[in-house]
Amino acid sequence: IGWASLLAATYSRRADVLSRGYSGYTTRHALDILPSVLNNCGAVSSSAGGGGGGGRTLFWTLWFGANDAALPGMRQHVPLAEYKDNVRQMIGMIRDSPAFQERTCSEATSKTSDDNTSNGNVQPPIILLTPPPVYQPKWDGWCHANGRDKSQRTNEAARRYGQAIQGVGSDLNCDVLDVWDLLGGDDAGGEYGQYLTDGVHLSDMGNRMVYEGLMGLIGRRYPALAPMVEGDVILDGEEQPPDGEKIGLPMEEKLWTELC
Repeated sequence: IGWASLLAATYSRRADVLSRGYSGYTTRHALDILPSVLNNCGAVSSSAGGGGGGGRTLFWTLWFGANDAALPGMRQHVPLAEYKDNVRQMIGMIRDSPAFQERTCSEATSKTSDDNTSNGNVQPPIILLTPPPVYQPKWDGWCHANGRDKSQRTNEAARRYGQAIQGVGSDLNCDVLDVWDLLGGDDAGGEYGQYLTDGVHLSDMGNRMVYEGLMGLIGRRYPALAPMVEGDVILDGEEQPPDGEKIGLPMEEKLWTELC
């Protein structure tokens, strides 16, 4: 099961998780389709004449780089400088969208996120994810077994592209989940291969790790955007929650046990 499916299950009855993943795409492709993705996901307000409106956006995730980091000469290769610029442009496109500017989430954002505020309103955070590590022996074996030309990839290239997106995140005030580090990409013994089905794509364990890493980041940086659990309370304006209690997103409607 994928990390986005795990996220959707966690946010059930709290928020709809809209996943738009495109196999094989690089940031070049993403720049072309992002406007239609924002529109089709309801990220353009009805007043702007697009999309279907919808509720406020809690946060965004942006995950590209695994394909861009294919080595020079490969069809999917995107030079590092262009990759960084493409990610910057995508962040700008999201932030320029009516959804980002009009639908603030000031009532459910961490007090530690002051840098994301503008004119008294809190903007939905954009969370960037670095490329995962590459386990070359596994990937080369998979390509050979499936009778296809292998796409030349290296763990070192994945690391460099991950460092690049961390720099973009720092420059543009976006949180970054370092998936390369999370999965143990610096392990010389290649133990991180267990998190990759074919040396490149995430296994069930890898998806679980990414999901847990993302939820951990949200819990630390934006606890009010995490799902509320039993015993949690809602933050009321500027009022701080009681000691020992948390804030978060409550379920929609009452539990069935409250109805009968």
